Amino acid sequence: MKLIDKIKRQKEKVYTSTGESVNIDSIMIDDNGDIQSYFYKPEELHQMRSISKVLTTLAYGIAIDKKMLVCGKPLTVDSFVYPVLKNLTSIKKENVEKIKKWQIKALLTYSAGYDRQMFSKKFINDIDEKDYVNYVLNYNLIYNPGEKYVYNNAELFLLSVFFQEAFGINLKDFIVKEIFEPLNITEFVWENFGKYCPGGTGLFLSHSNLFKIGELILHKGKYNGQEIVSKKFIEEMCTTQISTPYAVNPERVLPKIGVGYIMHISRDGYVYKDGTYGQYLIVNFDKKQLITILSNEQEMSYVTEILRGII
Repeated sequence: MKLIDKIKRQKEKVYTSTGESVNIDSIMIDDNGDIQSYFYKPEELHQMRSISKVLTTLAYGIAIDKKMLVCGKPLTVDSFVYPVLKNLTSIKKENVEKIKKWQIKALLTYSAGYDRQMFSKKFINDIDEKDYVNYVLNYNLIYNPGEKYVYNNAELFLLSVFFQEAFGINLKDFIVKEIFEPLNITEFVWENFGKYCPGGTGLFLSHSNLFKIGELILHKGKYNGQEIVSKKFIEEMCTTQISTPYAVNPERVLPKIGVGYIMHISRDGYVYKDGTYGQYLIVNFDKKQLITILSNEQEMSYVTEILRGII
């Protein structure tokens, strides 16, 4: 039985806390070269939510591969961001010393020092977009950089701001040129936060185009034989950079054991990125397997239940 058929059968057994069927829109799979899909709803542009973060990460991999210069030195994950960010707003004294220690890798691992999610829509609805930079740079930093993983959208926005200020190009425009064009992705919506790309949210893509991005990761930076981003960066992206024992829920189908660059590291070789309401990009390099799921399920923990006992 094909993997897609196993998942479809399992979905029929899963119900949310209200007794409803899980609200899945579509599933696409590459099972060792066997492409499979099932659409419960017609394909259209779909909100990616936090899967947007994957593209920001890939863009940084490409910029690092290209040795793009920051303050006269090639960009690396060890590059410091303070020299570029310091003049964008007045930063309170208690934050300055920590921000001076921010490296790209701290932002890519959600470990800038924030103690909570504070940059999702409900937290910034009443803040003018032009004040977002001031907000994220002056929000209380509780931990030292690199000390603790705390999931947040702020780091991705900061990566976008840094990219635009350092290289003079909007991050979205760079992604279009370096990723979307080689993957023949032409239909999308990604509006700015003020003058900057949000970096970690707000992107709308079709499932077929999300699947292309998953294929790029599964094949370690290559798409149709063309290298888009280096194998080295993809491997770092999908390898534990910070262990997250405090984030592990062993009852989940995909417990969060660690974090790479944006990607969550799970059990048995599975690596994934998820988004609110059940958007999933799941890769297993050893099994040569890619699973992407789009949904509009309010109780998103039920979405991966359709994979229980199958992966």
